Amino acid sequence: MTVLKAVMAPRNGEVAGGFREIDVYDLPGECTAGVTGLYLTGDVDQEYLTEQRPLLDAFVARGGRVVVNGHVQRLFLEGLTKWRKLEYRDPGDLALTRVTEHPVWAGTDPRSFLYNTGTRGPVPFAELERIGVAGFYGRGCYPDLPESARIVHTIGRTRAPIDYDYPLGTGRVLVHGGNDLLQFATADRGTARLHTQLVRWLEADDE
Repeated sequence: MTVLKAVMAPRNGEVAGGFREIDVYDLPGECTAGVTGLYLTGDVDQEYLTEQRPLLDAFVARGGRVVVNGHVQRLFLEGLTKWRKLEYRDPGDLALTRVTEHPVWAGTDPRSFLYNTGTRGPVPFAELERIGVAGFYGRGCYPDLPESARIVHTIGRTRAPIDYDYPLGTGRVLVHGGNDLLQFATADRGTARLHTQLVRWLEADDE
């Protein structure tokens, strides 16, 4: 089983952390029958992905899995909807609420994703509230979801969806409306397992 990570500037197609990194423009030749999952970073060219929609739709429909990061503005997969920016004034408008348990986030605390800080090592949540900066995980939402969508997290007091997945054919699409999920898989946050669980989900080892 192969899991691809499609980026704008690959580092020689190296394999690291369970991913084989490829240039997104090489996707048509790389998305072969042996590939089970595709991780799209938030900065990929959505205009180009829109041109590749037949390939992407077919990949998921036959059983593949895709993780979409960032702010979707081009509908390059069936079922995707457009990201919208939230109005926010304080961390309470950006806090996460877990609506549904999901294997990618299993064993993680939604609060651990809210704050970033320059302090190294684990920091108690009360201290993060005092010194941290909120909003790196996400500052927007997907208010219009496909009928079959399963909401994982909502954001803020309005409880707008930020993370969700949905079936497409025999495969699944997972959408995260913020910075790349992999950057939140750290020991300092107590969320290192997020990386392994992402790979496992893309390998179709988890529901």
